[in-house]
This record gives sequence, C-alpha cells and structure tokens, in this order.
Amino acid sequence: METRKDGDSESIYVNVEDNGTIHSEVYENFCPDIAILKAGSEAVAEGRQVRSGRPATVCLGLLCVLLLAVITGLSVTHNAEKEQLWNRYNNVTMELGQLQSSFDNLTIERDGLQRQRSNIEILCPHGWRRFKSSCYYISHNINTWDQGRQDCRRKEADLVIINSREEQVFVSGLASNFWIGLSVRDHLRQWKWVDGTLLISGYWMIGEPNYYTYWNSGTFIHEGCVQVASKSLSNWRDVRCDNLYTWICEKMTQC
Repeated sequence: METRKDGDSESIYVNVEDNGTIHSEVYENFCPDIAILKAGSEAVAEGRQVRSGRPATVCLGLLCVLLLAVITGLSVTHNAEKEQLWNRYNNVTMELGQLQSSFDNLTIERDGLQRQRSNIEILCPHGWRRFKSSCYYISHNINTWDQGRQDCRRKEADLVIINSREEQVFVSGLASNFWIGLSVRDHLRQWKWVDGTLLISGYWMIGEPNYYTYWNSGTFIHEGCVQVASKSLSNWRDVRCDNLYTWICEKMTQC
C-alpha cells in the first residue's frame, strides 16, 4: 500500500493482488468496523465450541459416577454373599462337630452295653440245662414222639435239634433212650427236623465211610422217628413213633 499527500488531501492507494483479493490487514487497519465484526464472529464461534463441549463433559462425568456406583454396589453385594457363605461354612462345621461328638458318645455307650451284656449270666428256667445259646429240658416220664413234642411246645420250646458235634456230645451226656426232633413223616420220605430243615448229608451218608455219622448201624429202615439210644456218638436209632421214651426239649436262652 502506498500513501501520497497532495496538498491538504491524502490519497490512498491499495495494492491489489493478481487474483483480485484484498489483504485482510488493509480492512483491519482502515476498516475498524469490519475488524470488530470479524473478532465478534470468532468469539461467537469459540463460544459455540465451548458450549458444544460442555454437554459431552457433563455426560462423561455422569457416566463415571454411574460406573462408580455400579462397582460399589457389586462390591457390597459380593462382600455380603461372601460373609453369608462364611457363616454357613462355620455353621456346617459346628454341626459336623456336634454330630461327631454324638457319634463318639453313642459308640462309647454301645461298647459299655456290650460289656454289660457279656457280664450278664444267660439264665434258663428252673430245671433246664444251658449249653451255649440254648436251654435244654429232660422229661421225667415217657411217651410217644408226638406227645413228647406237644409237651415241649407247651413249654414254649420244641424237641431238640442237633446242629453240631459239640451239641451231639452235650445232648448225649444228658440222658439215654430219649426222643430228638428228627423224623420222616411226609410222602417224600425225607428226614426233617421239627423246624422244617432237612437233615444234612454229613450226619448220614450210606456207603460213604469217610463221613462221620451219628446213626447207630443197622437202623436205616425209615420207621419214622429218631431216638437216642446211648451216650456214644453213633447213637441215633430209627424207631416207630408210637414207642414210649423220654424226650429232650430245647429253646433259646433269655437274659
């Protein structure tokens, strides 16, 4: 820009660029109103930018507060559940200890009862003999096998059943010529005890000398009922059920 003075008048020349654009500095220097308008528009634009950024900041702050509240709530819930589980664990542990203590006490009581039971003498009725877990009664009169069994049943017992060699020895030493609870009374002609069990083969096995037998030799004629003839081990005799002999009753012992 060039300025020339001609007398009292001032001439102003403005250089114009080839593309016809006037430099903004010229308007700012010589057109103060335009400069003020430009500054105002810039301030307005900056204000809009500031105002447009405030909602985003507020939203971000609210989101942070909400996230913090959620985290705090989850932490409180987790701690509460953890405390509940811990209390349950303590309760279960306490109950388990109580159950173990009760079990130990019951075990001690059981052992004490067993010792007391072992010290209690097993008693039989008056006039009966005891052997292991049974009581035995020897009759004082004679009668048929059926009448002898009826007398035993009136005494809440039955004719003796021999289950072992030890019992055979014991019973044989009580008396002689007495009925025992073995007979063959059905159409199958099978030897049965009074409780319905079959006579096992070890007691009587014809033609098998290796088997011990309680039968007296020459008595296998199935007369019907069994009588113990003597105090030897091989003393069973197969005789008629209407013969007259004494008998031995057997029943379980009572404390």
